[in-house]
Amino acid sequence: MKFAKVFQQLLDEENIPKEWVGMAIQYKALKKCINKVVQELEELGLEKETLQLLLAYERAQKTHVLSNSGVSSEEKPKPKLVYSFEGTLREFVPKITMNLDTANGTPFSAAISPEIRAKLASLVSNVARESSQIEPDYDNADVAGSIPSPLEECGIYISDSEDIQLDMCEACYAMPAEGSLPTTVEPMSGDDSESSGERRRLCDIRNVFKPGHCLMRAAASKPGDNCSAVTHANDGLDTPFGDIPSTIEIHLHSDSEFFKMLCAELVGLDSLQEEQEKELSGQVTDIARRLPHVASPLQKKNDLYVWREIFRLYIDAGVFFSSLEQDHGERSVEKAKEQLDWFADQLQQMDLISRFKLSESKMIWESFWTLNMSLLQSVQFQALNQTATTKILKKFDKLTALSAGKVFPEFYFNNPSSSVSSSVAKSVCFTMAEQLLAVIPQLDDYICPICYQIAFKPVRLDCGHVFCIRCLVKLQQQQKDGCPLCRQNVLQTANGENIDIALYNQMLLYFPKETKTKQAANEKEARKEQFRNEKRCVMQ
Repeated sequence: MKFAKVFQQLLDEENIPKEWVGMAIQYKALKKCINKVVQELEELGLEKETLQLLLAYERAQKTHVLSNSGVSSEEKPKPKLVYSFEGTLREFVPKITMNLDTANGTPFSAAISPEIRAKLASLVSNVARESSQIEPDYDNADVAGSIPSPLEECGIYISDSEDIQLDMCEACYAMPAEGSLPTTVEPMSGDDSESSGERRRLCDIRNVFKPGHCLMRAAASKPGDNCSAVTHANDGLDTPFGDIPSTIEIHLHSDSEFFKMLCAELVGLDSLQEEQEKELSGQVTDIARRLPHVASPLQKKNDLYVWREIFRLYIDAGVFFSSLEQDHGERSVEKAKEQLDWFADQLQQMDLISRFKLSESKMIWESFWTLNMSLLQSVQFQALNQTATTKILKKFDKLTALSAGKVFPEFYFNNPSSSVSSSVAKSVCFTMAEQLLAVIPQLDDYICPICYQIAFKPVRLDCGHVFCIRCLVKLQQQQKDGCPLCRQNVLQTANGENIDIALYNQMLLYFPKETKTKQAANEKEARKEQFRNEKRCVMQ
């Protein structure tokens, strides 16, 4: 099944809100725009195969240059073909830039066939010919791609001493009115200019290619780097096309339409994501405000232990994020669903929800579960649109051979005007850990690293590490002085003043059952030790 149908089916089946569906990536509409881009490229003679050859040669040459570390930066060749974006997200222009060899008017020494080389030479010569006003010789009909171009009706004067900059966004959508006066600049200096008796001209942008195409020409990089002919690779004939530009930039109407549509949809999705993040974080804050009323140990009737067990299972599940080494980081949508189902099964097996003593706890639980389901839905919608964006850019590159899949994301995410936020799950889970889960202290944070039971009574050594008093007494009796964690010699100097009173009171308050059990175990072990010592004294 094609992705467009799968994408729409998933949006319908996953109970995505209708207002969200309307803001999803319009995959079908974008796919139609790609077909227009392909058609425009073919009309220019820049078929997929031609672009693939240019890009493949460039990659090979980059590899060769990198393997020769002695090559200076001045000697490194310019890329033959570059696809890039200029501007901000509000107003930008995608463009194809071709750097040319001014000796023959084709991309630098590109290993391309004679037919393709002739097409590129014809494309470049159309611009160069009009700038010099020299009529080419079309008697050589066997030159592939050398066909007359409708560039004779000129309306803009140019100078070889400076680059010509045209606003292609405006050129694509707001062409100058018919009959408007041409823009004039100073004529080219030199004998050629004086002998010709007229200024060089560049044709009106409307007449360069068929409707919708735009071309921006830059003059030679240096005023003196002017060539007078384009050499066709298939027959070696020199055609007097005039000065060859060092760079040409081609702007298409369809790719501007495609990327502006995609950009607008991504900006809308970012705004929706920010709204969802704000709403879900507000729900977390509300639950964190209500929870202490039902889990406070100061109340005789509370649900402290039930909520602690619920949060312990939730942390172990790692629904949206994993802390395990093998799969550390944000989980996929499928894995998040699996972990959330595991969490629900554990709650049911332990029958935790029915153990609530307070009705308010059940209401808070319902809010907590709804929060997780909403977060999962938001993450799923975000993942679907990320997949759609990746696939449509991949489709663009497959049909055009341009590198939009790499260039556009870099432009979008690195643009100063971009308001892209982080993952919704990452932001909301961070808020949850800080405001909600911290309300109920977990036993793992108060464990003695020696006996792996609650560190009661807690003794904080001079190095800062905390142990239960019973374990430290044993170590002192064994004449050990090094801290079990950092090995500093601080054990023998520890005494009653090292007991952390604040931590001791906190353990009594939040872990009354555990501290009572540990205290009883300590007293029992102390009596046994005392009995052994007394028995040893009697025998002596």
